[in-house]
Amino acid sequence: APREHRTAPSSLIYMADFSQPLPGTAGALDNNGSVKETLKSVLTREFWRNAAESLSSEKALRYRTLAKSALNPLEFSKPAQAEVLPRVISNGFKFLPIYTVAVGVPLALYTLLSSWWLCIGAFAICGTWGFAYGMRREAASLDIAGVPVPKPLACGGASLLLMLLTGMISAFAYAAVLGAVVALPHAALHKVPEAGGFDEESAALNAAIPAASIVA
Repeated sequence: APREHRTAPSSLIYMADFSQPLPGTAGALDNNGSVKETLKSVLTREFWRNAAESLSSEKALRYRTLAKSALNPLEFSKPAQAEVLPRVISNGFKFLPIYTVAVGVPLALYTLLSSWWLCIGAFAICGTWGFAYGMRREAASLDIAGVPVPKPLACGGASLLLMLLTGMISAFAYAAVLGAVVALPHAALHKVPEAGGFDEESAALNAAIPAASIVA
């Protein structure tokens, strides 16, 4: 005899409702939405316009003027014996940002990448700060041997210990001395900039930017 197929009662048949997010996924959806909005904002014209305007700030103009003065061949001359030390001291302070970016940072990176110990120490220091302010961003302190220690003090102490163990301090000190030796001829041969010269030129450039925008 043929078997009878019985269907389940209508009260036992349920349809899944996908109109609402699953429990625990609302925050992830919000985060994904915020990431998408951030990426979209980066691709807009307003984002790059604001970035260009920020580069035209007073500090950026000052550094631009400083770089032009450092590379201007008309501002170099052979100093007298009594002018060498004053030139080196004055130009050393005046062109310190240029020396740091053009000489100090490349030498520091070369020194860091020349040794496995220095690379391991750098990664360990980055991991320490990343753990403290990334994974434990909500905590005000870190528990070390059962004692709560403020995060800046704990990370600073751990970084100093890692720099001492890996020889990072002596390596960076060597890079700083070598950078000073490399920058010494420029500081000795460059004329001492006039006091207030950079400020006056930066002020003139700042005054020219609004005028140009009004004309446009």
